[in-house]
Amino acid sequence: RVVERTGGASLLANIALVKNNARVASQIAASLASMGGSQGFSTTASYSPETRTDQPLLVIGCAAIDITSRVDSNQSAESAIPEVDLLRQTKLAATSHPGTVFTSVGGVAQNIARAAHLLGANAVLVASLGQDAHGTVVAADLNRMGMDTRFLQYPGSGARTAIYNALHGPNGDLVAAVADMHINGLLSPQQIEEAFSSLRPRAVCVDANVSTPAIVTTLMQARESGACVVFEPTSVPKCTNVLSALLVIKHSHAVADVSSLVHMITPNSLELQRMSEAALELALVEGVPTAATVSEIAKFHYSLDASVIRNLLTLFPLFPTVVVKLGEQGAAVISPSPRNATRPIIRHIQPLKPSLVENSSGAGDSLVGAILAQLHTRSELVSPDGSLSLAPQELDTIVSRAQRVAIMAIESMHTVSDRLNPDALNKD
Repeated sequence: RVVERTGGASLLANIALVKNNARVASQIAASLASMGGSQGFSTTASYSPETRTDQPLLVIGCAAIDITSRVDSNQSAESAIPEVDLLRQTKLAATSHPGTVFTSVGGVAQNIARAAHLLGANAVLVASLGQDAHGTVVAADLNRMGMDTRFLQYPGSGARTAIYNALHGPNGDLVAAVADMHINGLLSPQQIEEAFSSLRPRAVCVDANVSTPAIVTTLMQARESGACVVFEPTSVPKCTNVLSALLVIKHSHAVADVSSLVHMITPNSLELQRMSEAALELALVEGVPTAATVSEIAKFHYSLDASVIRNLLTLFPLFPTVVVKLGEQGAAVISPSPRNATRPIIRHIQPLKPSLVENSSGAGDSLVGAILAQLHTRSELVSPDGSLSLAPQELDTIVSRAQRVAIMAIESMHTVSDRLNPDALNKD
């Protein structure tokens, strides 16, 4: 419809944008190549396994190129881009707006691994890349950082490196985005098995971009090796992939109790709602809490929406620890009582305020990376079977510190702040 109403102008604009993106990628790749040595185009890892002796943190999922566009805030009222309903404003949608375009290495799993690495964890990324300029950029950048890239997979057959193309309004909030993520479904279970066999990770995070067989393999390998599993739901359409994996394991792998396979999930409120609904539909949980129970808990957490409390209680038998990303409202947390593991305790972690908003895209991933970095660097928090040995107060401290890392991402044009270092977790 937009093509028709603009006389084909929007189609030509989109074609021009694609060509420009390819040109930018080539320029980035050329710049990286000019660095020379181990920071050039080679996709062979410059990382040496002997440089780290601790058990690694394995992060499985999406690596991508992020193209982040932000409209200037000093436009006139007549030309300013609307924050909502963008695509229906045909005249505005079919033209250009002054602003800033920033290209960086991204993808959910890559962002999480990058944040954890910068915070001091031995993070290893397992992801699929295309044999193209974008894939070269991603691999070269990870090598430059000193990350282990041995388990990056190149499916071939014309597979394109994932791209996330986001448009932000003048205040930094996301207006719209296009995600080309087909390659993530090509990550093979064999690649994941090889990573587990070689690395014997103590903790693993998997995002919902990968296929159900890949998630099944991750959960089964973690179960056999006693690794802690954190699931990042990624988006509403993809967040139920882990439930499909649990169903496959329950029926095809003869694992009667799947409630101990995923130790933590990190949804936002919309993903939490969808996962709660789907878990009920698939009979992975037995029922919803009573209205009286929700109301009683809400008395102590008046700032939390009742639906968040209800959904947390619904999923608790399946996922014992949940950290809900609430954006400007902070975070909601549920975890077992130290005295009775079947009794949940819900808390509200108060929000932190950024000094400025540059880019909100990477805040959630940075928060998850910071949580994982803390679990990785404090081995006593993970039991031999992979379950978490965390008192509620300890978990709350971990999430509060992770919020500081998320704020640093919001204040940066980078999806993950380039100012991150291990000390960022130690500042109270």
